[in-house]
Amino acid sequence: MKLLIVAAIKEYNETVGTILKEASIPVFSITDMTGIKNGIDSSLLDDWFSRGVGKFDSIFVFCFTTEANTELALSLITKFNEKEALAFPIRAFVLPVEKFLK
Repeated sequence: MKLLIVAAIKEYNETVGTILKEASIPVFSITDMTGIKNGIDSSLLDDWFSRGVGKFDSIFVFCFTTEANTELALSLITKFNEKEALAFPIRAFVLPVEKFLK
């Protein structure tokens, strides 16, 4: 089992939902957040929220799913970002779930 986390600006809420549906992930949680970028630096995460400075209305999407569904979702997100060449690309990362209770 994997925990897939997706971050995007609020305007991409429906796009993220469509991508997850295409990846056979029918159940997920969304939380609103404000992404803040105070400065530009050369760290690995320097473009996490955008390629500029400011505050951004964003969403975080969380879902537990299989490795196969996770890989498909990441692939679809990558294709979307490449096709659209966005100033605010959709971001995603995966965490392994080692144990869980039913």
